[in-house]
Amino acid sequence: MTGAGAEHAPWSRPVRAQACSLREQAARLRSSAAEVAPLGAEGAALHKRMIAHADRAETAARSLERAADALARHEAVLAALDRRLADGDSGGPGRPRWY
Repeated sequence: MTGAGAEHAPWSRPVRAQACSLREQAARLRSSAAEVAPLGAEGAALHKRMIAHADRAETAARSLERAADALARHEAVLAALDRRLADGDSGGPGRPRWY
C-alpha cells in the first residue's frame, strides 16, 4: 500500500493474536481446574470458578475473532481505495477520488 495506511500493520493481526492468547489461557484454566476438582468441597468450588473464567475467556476470544474478521474486511476496502488512489483514479470531474 502507498497511502496513509501503508505504514501500519493490519489492524486485525493483533486482535487475532489476543483471541489466540485468550483461547490458550482458557485451555490452561481448564487443565488446572481438572487438577483441583478432586480436592474436596473447596476444590469443587475453585473448579467451578475456574471453568466459569475459562468460559468467559472463550466467549471473549470468539468476540475478538468476529471483530478481527470485520477489521479484515475494512482493511480490504481501504487497500482497494488506496490502490485506486495510487493509480490516479480520480473518479472523474466533480467526484471524490474514493468513489
